[in-house]
Parts: sequence; C-alpha cells; structure tokens
Amino acid sequence: MKSIHLPWRVLIGAAVLLASAGVPAWADRVITHDNRVLTCKKVREKDGGYLVEFEHGTVVLKDKALVKAVEIEGDASEYIPQNDDERKKLADGYVKYRGKWFSKNAYADELRREAEASKKRADEIAAHTDWNNPWTKETKHFLLYSNTSPELIEYYAELFEAYYDLMDNRFGIKPSPVLGRTKMSVKIFKSRKEFLKLSGADSPSVLGFFNRATQELCLFHNYQEPSQTEWVGLHECTHLLTYLIDPQYFPQIWLNEAVADYFGSAEISRDKKGKLVIKPGTLQNDRVLTVQNAIRDGNDTKLDKLFDIARDDFDGFQYAHAWSFIYFLNEAGPKTKKAFDKFFKDLYTQAKGIEYESIAVPAQFDKSGTAKQASAQEIRRVVLQTLGVKDLATLEKDWKDFVAAVKMDTPDQRFKRAYFQVALGRILEVRGGRVDGAATRKNAEQALADIDFALQNGIATARAYGTRAQIYDFLDRDEDAKADLQKAIEIEPLAARYRWELGRKLYPGFAGLADEDGGTLSVEQNNAPKLAPDAKEQLGLAAELDPDTYRDLFRKLPQ
Repeated sequence: MKSIHLPWRVLIGAAVLLASAGVPAWADRVITHDNRVLTCKKVREKDGGYLVEFEHGTVVLKDKALVKAVEIEGDASEYIPQNDDERKKLADGYVKYRGKWFSKNAYADELRREAEASKKRADEIAAHTDWNNPWTKETKHFLLYSNTSPELIEYYAELFEAYYDLMDNRFGIKPSPVLGRTKMSVKIFKSRKEFLKLSGADSPSVLGFFNRATQELCLFHNYQEPSQTEWVGLHECTHLLTYLIDPQYFPQIWLNEAVADYFGSAEISRDKKGKLVIKPGTLQNDRVLTVQNAIRDGNDTKLDKLFDIARDDFDGFQYAHAWSFIYFLNEAGPKTKKAFDKFFKDLYTQAKGIEYESIAVPAQFDKSGTAKQASAQEIRRVVLQTLGVKDLATLEKDWKDFVAAVKMDTPDQRFKRAYFQVALGRILEVRGGRVDGAATRKNAEQALADIDFALQNGIATARAYGTRAQIYDFLDRDEDAKADLQKAIEIEPLAARYRWELGRKLYPGFAGLADEDGGTLSVEQNNAPKLAPDAKEQLGLAAELDPDTYRDLFRKLPQ
C-alpha cells in the first residue's frame, strides 16, 4: 500500500462574499504546520502573517510558517483601491484578484473553481484524521498507519527504517524466515486520548508500547512535544527489534528497559545529503540527577540488587539506575562499549556458552506460554567475564564514580533538569494545593534556579516559559505564572495548553485540575461564578484549538 501525497498550496485571496456570487459558503479552515485542521470564523493576511478569528477570540500569527494552507471564504469588501484607475474598475464591477482584474462573473467562476479544489483538499485531510481511514505507508520492514498527516507518516517510516539499519549494523538482526517476511505494524495516533481509547493500552500513563502477541507498535504523535514521540518510538522499536532477533528470548526487565531507553534517547539529524542520522545515547538529565541524588543520600541501588530485581519492583527509581548502568557501559570508553555489544548480542541470540532456563510467561508475551531466559546469576557471570572485571564491587564503583562525575551545567541541561523535575512530579508532592515538605520545596527552588539560568542563556522557548509557569504556580506566585503563560502564548499562539492554563489562572471557580488525558473537571458547585471575559476567551480558544482535549471540559464551565 502506498501513502497518499497531497499537493499543498496556500489559497489566500480577497474575494466577494461567496454566497452573493452564488458560491456555497462554509467556515474558513486552517491547516497548521503540524497538520491540524482548525475551523474558524475568518482568516486574513495581516502584516506578513495571519489574523485568525475564532468564536471566542482572535489569534495573531506573526509567522506564516505556522500555517501550511488556508481555505478562505473570501470578502472583496476588504480590498482598498490604490489609485483612481482601481477605484473606477471597482465602480464598474471589476475585482482585483492575484494581481489581475476580473469581471464579477469571471471572478466568481475563478473563485468557485479554487474554492472547490481547496475544499476537496481540506476535506481529504479532514477525512484521514479519522482512525477508520488512516494514511498508510509500506516500507522494507514496516507497515505504518497514521491519521496525523502524509508528511508525518513519511517521516516516521524513514525514522524506523534508519533505526532498523543502525541496530542491524551494530548487533545483527537475523529474524526467522517467517518473521523476515512479516512487516511489523506501526500505528501512530494523532492524540493521546485516541491512543488510549483505541490502541489497547493497559494504563493511562502509557505513552507507547510494542505488543509481542499482535506484533504491533502503537504510539501517538505529541504535537506539543514531537521529540517525546521520537523517544517513545525508538524506545518501543528497540523492543520490536530485539523481538525480531529471537522471539523466544524473554529478557530481564532491567536490561530490556535500560537498553531501550539508552538507544531510544537519540540525537536525530540529517547529513549533508539529507539522510537521517540517529546517534543513540543522549544524556538523560533527570535519570542522572536521580542516581546522583541517591548516591549522595546513600540509598542508591546496588548492582547485585539491580541484576536480581523483579518486574513488579522495577519503578522509576530503578529505571534511572538501570539506564545509567547501560549509559556507563556505552559511554565510559571503547573497551566497555565493545564488551557491552558482545554480551548484549550473545544474550539475545542465545549464544553458546550461556545457560538458559525455560520460564512461564503470560500469553500476551508469547502464545506458547513459555520462553527462555538467562538467570540473574548467569547474566552477572557473563557481564563480568565479558568486561574482564574481577568482581561486582569493582564494577559498581566504576559505574557510580562515572555517574557521580557527570556535570550538568549547560543551559540546555539545566532546562531539561528543571523540565523533568516538573514533568515527573518531583515538585508536585502537595497537600491542599500547596507545596508540602522541605525536600519538595527545595526541588521547586532548584528547578526555578535552573529554568531562570536556561532562559537567561538562550533557551527562551514556549516550553521553557510554560515550565517556569508551573513552578511559579506551585510556589504561589500567580502573577509571575500568568506572565510566563502569556509569553508562551506569544511564542506558540496555536498551543492550546498554555491558553487553557492561563484561563484556569484567570478563573477563580476552579477547585481542581483539568486533566489533558481525559480526567474529570472539578468546579466549585456552590455559587460558582461565571467565566470572566478574559478567562472565557483563553479557555474557549483552547477548546477551539484542541477540541479533542478541551471542548468537553470547557462546556462544563458556567458560561
């Protein structure tokens, strides 16, 4: 099956009212740079950008690059004649359009043709946003489905094939004849809400997964944080590729997840020829910070415990330790990296000299109900032997010394550290809506210092201001939070979440938090005040910019 390629052309024009010319009228529509289809009352060019009028307010887009295409109903009454000749032409019923003068009938015909072509394209885009009619793309190893956009499915097809080549070159992926003829399915949903509803995800916290039983990789495209989608995609694709190496091997949880996290955290770029280049091993500031703090506090996970850890005990804290150990092996030097490659490949290909045992596994992992696995003791032996290290204590010291020495002092590192402090809830340990505990407040203050440094040194992005607004919120600095949300909106005027958060700050009736992932909205029931105009504008715009997330929540508010 082939993906659908749509020609893109910005259709802008000052035109007579289509209804008065006998042309069917419909609301203006905007196709954003990330292929969202927004329905609005009116779109017009202004000062090199666009003025987009919605029901609840107007959005000013100073940068035309934010818009890929627009479908405009048109209104010639807005055209201002430039001289006497133009005034005469207008008086005689002529219209200037795209640098040419048309009679009213000729203009109406031209406008009708363009309007019909534009509507057909916009309708086709809108039709494919329904998961029942996704775009598809078949590659050498994958069959992709997505209701995001033709461009995004092409990009992810390129990304997954490039990743397959990288891992094949490094470890060798030699699937069985049956698997070698099987295209692995990749489903990319356009929203988290849709992903959770349709993919079969077993938890609201899941961002993506590879299902061994159905041989499907499922995730959603995060329009606000596309780098998160890349990370999730490569992480889960690691699980898919290790499955292809040998479906019967069932790895230890710490090794399986740490390897996926190390290789999934990658720097993605293009070389001079435009080819996609993936460089695994991006430093994960939050995980480094977790392990560094654990070492400092004396409660760090020991290597013998990590090797023996049970699946049910593998939480975020252990995740950070596992990742940091694999990061150490790959980044400490060529010797440890070479040793890692050998023992990882040997384990997953069931090389001679390694003892395996048969274990029972749930049917969703293997239809037979059994799989092969090297014991924790056997993995310990293989790792030490391959690395040429005499004992676990020596290896652990080398690992912890390496992690403790990692410096995190660049603007980007400090921004990421602050961002993950917020995103992972380290400053969210609150009671009664207020920061509780000295440790939590210390985390919030450290995050604020980090984000201030980042903003002062070139990381002045919408996400940075949005992150600082959250920190201000937890420190009860409401006016500062509002100011930063306004700055985030100025940078990303089409980002619904910043408008929603600003609207919440402007509306005193909120008693709880509206959850972007489908949670309930709690509003004070006793004499809840109606929305003030400024709050209604921001909350209403958020609902129009991202109806899947905010429309139902907005409708629950007292209008």
